[in-house]
Amino acid sequence: MFREIWLSYGKNYYDDDKPLQLFLRYIGFEGDEDLSHLGQYVSTKMMEVAYVVDHYARPVLKRWSVRGREINYVQVAPEHFEAVRQLLKYGVVSKPLLNQDLLYHFVSGYVISDAGFFCTITVTEQTAYGLAKYGDEEAKAYYLPNFFKSESPWLGATFYTEVQAGSDLGSTEAVAYQEGERRWRLRGIKYFTSNVGLADAAIITAKPHPPRPGAKGVAAFFAPAYRPDGEPNWRILRLKDKLGTVTVPTGEVELVDTVAHLLGTVDTGIYIALEILTIARIDNSTAGLGLARKALWEAYLYGQERRAFGKRLVEHPLYIRDLVEMEAKLEATLLLTLKAAKLFSDASRERPPYTPSYHYARLLTHIVKNMAAWVSIDVTRYSMELLGGIGFLEEFPLAKLHRDALVTSIWEGTSNIQSLDMAEAFFRKDAGRAYVEEVSTEISKIGGQEARQKLSAALAQARDEVAYALNDGVEFHSKRLLSTLGTLYAAALFQRWAEDLGEEWAQAMGKIYIQTELLKKDIDQATARKAAEGLSWMAL
Repeated sequence: MFREIWLSYGKNYYDDDKPLQLFLRYIGFEGDEDLSHLGQYVSTKMMEVAYVVDHYARPVLKRWSVRGREINYVQVAPEHFEAVRQLLKYGVVSKPLLNQDLLYHFVSGYVISDAGFFCTITVTEQTAYGLAKYGDEEAKAYYLPNFFKSESPWLGATFYTEVQAGSDLGSTEAVAYQEGERRWRLRGIKYFTSNVGLADAAIITAKPHPPRPGAKGVAAFFAPAYRPDGEPNWRILRLKDKLGTVTVPTGEVELVDTVAHLLGTVDTGIYIALEILTIARIDNSTAGLGLARKALWEAYLYGQERRAFGKRLVEHPLYIRDLVEMEAKLEATLLLTLKAAKLFSDASRERPPYTPSYHYARLLTHIVKNMAAWVSIDVTRYSMELLGGIGFLEEFPLAKLHRDALVTSIWEGTSNIQSLDMAEAFFRKDAGRAYVEEVSTEISKIGGQEARQKLSAALAQARDEVAYALNDGVEFHSKRLLSTLGTLYAAALFQRWAEDLGEEWAQAMGKIYIQTELLKKDIDQATARKAAEGLSWMAL
């Protein structure tokens, strides 16, 4: 009966998503049967489990056993735990590590997209990635195989945030005390710890004693959830009461002589921690856009059936305009996000100090993290409006998608943080030079004279904005600059893709994105109707 409250039930969120398939082919990604099976599972089973957990089966912390022993037990519904295990069976964590190709993982995030369930997958990928790449041989030999087990593979977590230290990792107060060459004990309190209680291990940031001031004093550690004697390796203080992302438990943790293993060196810890964080930022982008896709899909299918004033909603010009403007924004941002994901996947083999290729991939990551979050929030919100009053009701899943989307601009660094980090990569790491070269190349290859001229003018305007920011203050202008650079690159990339595809609907979508998002101008009805032809796949 879930299909009666969720219209895209039964669609394959991987195979049936036409723009996704076209974009993956364009960037040279080849999927497999597991991704196809994942797309069907998410549609027919996971979405319903996520809805039920969100409404009726929230995780609960049981700190003490009946015998009075502290156990750190976070109780979740059996269906909740089974859904996580099933997602892992599609290789969304193991395959990227075994094949050294994170793009597979990032694509799976778009397909899964549930902000809670995929958060569990994200932090598990981060934990295994950090251990596999930077752990010492002894720790890897002992712990890493647990993440690849066919039955009950380990889950991970990341413990970075403290009350006084969110994005400002330099303010970290947790302290690490060395006991051996690679063995440490950690003390402190972590304020946001996602997947707590489910995680079998975590990546934790702390400052080696005696602590050095600033971010460069931070080191990264791997720690199992339980000590060799079976006792908890940290203490769960409480679970958070959140607006959304209910399908992942988030809590507060006290590190009480937590046994841990150093990742890399004490001098490279902050770079390792941020590299691991970059995985989550791309995940945040792909999953956020996946939420937008599911919401827009729902609005389109609803408009196919709902009638008002004598005709279906999708036959009304305003409804068509709403759909194609959101679709153009979603597609352009998704294409740029997939490009950023591929570049980071390629650069992830590097270690500190990084090359310009890594810094350029990081630049794009900060850009798409903001853009994707804004698109996710906007599209899920307006899709609710297109359904009218029922879109606002919690008895239907669309409201949950919007609540979950709201966190995408907060998790892994707010829009202000992404803007500052983008500016650091653009100016201090000289990634701006590579950006200008890439965008200039994309524009030069566009065949349509009108589009090429508009994009060339926009590039010149972007150069002026960069110069003005340098003169007036980069920090003050960084968010506007991020939006300008991101929208320009997305427009150029999207337009070139549309021309290469050769389909009129795609070129109409490209034109709509340039007009509405880049130039902030109006569009004509004929272009909107042509673009709407590219939406029909959602009804198949």
